[in-house]
Amino acid sequence: MYDDEVRDTPPTVVGAVALGAAPLPFLAVYAVLFLVHGSIHPVQPPDITTSTGGEFVAGCIAAALFVVTIMALLWLLNGRRRWLFALVQLGVLGAAVDFLVDGTEGGSFVSFVIALTALGALVLAFAPASWRHVDRHAPRAVQRIYAPRRRDEPAPVVPASH
Repeated sequence: MYDDEVRDTPPTVVGAVALGAAPLPFLAVYAVLFLVHGSIHPVQPPDITTSTGGEFVAGCIAAALFVVTIMALLWLLNGRRRWLFALVQLGVLGAAVDFLVDGTEGGSFVSFVIALTALGALVLAFAPASWRHVDRHAPRAVQRIYAPRRRDEPAPVVPASH
């Protein structure tokens, strides 16, 4: 028997998941690249470590992060949990900022884009509609930040210029 209630996913959650998926292609490519360099086709010198075994371990870590990121995206999309999504996006943001600051570790433009998407994903994941989607009440501070303007307020009068 299927006990989950059927409900629409708010646009903020869909946006957070879409932005949060940005690092997935990089993780997949790095996982395959380092697994191959650590096992089937060793390179000299190794790319990111000092040994072939280190390359293989780096590939395993990238593959594990790929799986964890997909799981975090699905949990948020299904309204189950948000904490893993937030941790993954904070990790992505931290790594991207580190790569952005240290020019020897990676491309600065790609790091900037990944940092921007992780930050956007976090902002959308903590919007009031996202809190409701995971069956939580948003704190008052969050409600004030995202509060829409009241429609019953009169529009400001702008004097006409002559």
